[in-house]
Amino acid sequence: MGKKTDSAREVRLVSLLEDSVRTELQVTNCMLELGLSDATIERLMEGVTSGLLYAFEVDWSPDWVKPGQVHAWEEGGAHFARCSGCLRDSPPADSRASAEDWARQHETLH
Repeated sequence: MGKKTDSAREVRLVSLLEDSVRTELQVTNCMLELGLSDATIERLMEGVTSGLLYAFEVDWSPDWVKPGQVHAWEEGGAHFARCSGCLRDSPPADSRASAEDWARQHETLH
């Protein structure tokens, strides 16, 4: 993935990696009271992400998702799930089961 990304999945993977790195930097910034600006956090995120993508083969594979399950979560009262194939997130759903059903059905399209 250190090369130019071209598939929708690769683009989504980079986005998820950037989000994860950004979140870790924001948490560290708050916990250690570093006082980093949002712009500085963005620049650090870009540098760290670029270095990871250049030096390592990166894929989305959270260890909390057991075989046969999908990654699902609740955010702002809505439920979401992620297709393991293309990494697309479900639309907001009223229940976790509905979001998971969407992800499983969507995965069959690949």
